[in-house]
Amino acid sequence: MRLFGRKSSDEAANRVFLAVFGKHPGWDDHIEDLGLETEQLIGIKRLLYIEGISGNVDSGAWDKLPEAQRLGEFNHLFLWRTISDLVVGRMWSSMDGKGRTHYPMVVCAQCSGLPLPGVLQQVLPCLEEVKARCVNAALASAVKFVIENARRELGQLAQQIRPSTDTPGIPGGTLAVLADRPEMGRDYVGLLRILYRIEQGMADSDASGKDTSTRVAPGRLHIRVPPCADSPADTILLWLSFLLGEVDRSNPMILLLPLRESWVDIIVGEPTAKDLFCIRASLEAIPPTTDIPYTLHPGFMEQVNRRIACSRVESRESSPAGSGSPPRRIE
Repeated sequence: MRLFGRKSSDEAANRVFLAVFGKHPGWDDHIEDLGLETEQLIGIKRLLYIEGISGNVDSGAWDKLPEAQRLGEFNHLFLWRTISDLVVGRMWSSMDGKGRTHYPMVVCAQCSGLPLPGVLQQVLPCLEEVKARCVNAALASAVKFVIENARRELGQLAQQIRPSTDTPGIPGGTLAVLADRPEMGRDYVGLLRILYRIEQGMADSDASGKDTSTRVAPGRLHIRVPPCADSPADTILLWLSFLLGEVDRSNPMILLLPLRESWVDIIVGEPTAKDLFCIRASLEAIPPTTDIPYTLHPGFMEQVNRRIACSRVESRESSPAGSGSPPRRIE
């Protein structure tokens, strides 16, 4: 069975499942499984925590980095989009009851049938509150109490948010929005480099002969990009909208935002420990994709220029005031 496959027909369409794992002083070692009720949450713990974080800790990959190349803490927001659901989570530096500090604590919510804006506006603030209360809780019993209360609150929120199967995104043309951002540099060379990096993972056609020239072939892809928005929520909306226009939507898509830093790590496909090395790697260790001096061929640049021009038309046509209005930008 595919780990991140479609929901079965008997699953509720409008629910939130809350899970916690990692380290906390209330436990002498890793936290016992709390809320791992679904196949997806179990899989995310395995990929993110057991194989990803533990893999880098056990191998010493992060410890081997010079101090300037290693982030001093875990302090991330993440969105994990699967073919069936959205999972939003918070990860922060923590320790166990014996004072060991190599692992974080993670809280994440699987949101079934809920639109991304509702998840970011209502579920994410609840996770921030869970984080604050868990940090202040000394005992395992207190953490369990926090999680149970949050689970009830999220269950009520899920019933108040209108279910949606719509593709999450932003109004207007995403490529035009990104091309206009100053972080992309002169003549949006940064965006060109991002698109070129994505194209490296593309296939001309799938097994049926269907053209997939605008989709990334199944597999893993990692890019490091600037936020290009003023808030984490708008950053997620913008970059997920971009991804949905560029990559095969059947692949998991992961956005990792280190909240005190100036970049977003994006992984397409199920990640390995090597992919998740980025969690503690600074810009000195992994430079932004926008800064990598790829050789961009004229044909590729002409194709992208045409796409951006079409995106600008889309932006004007989708603006509330009509075609004469400027495109909406997330700033």
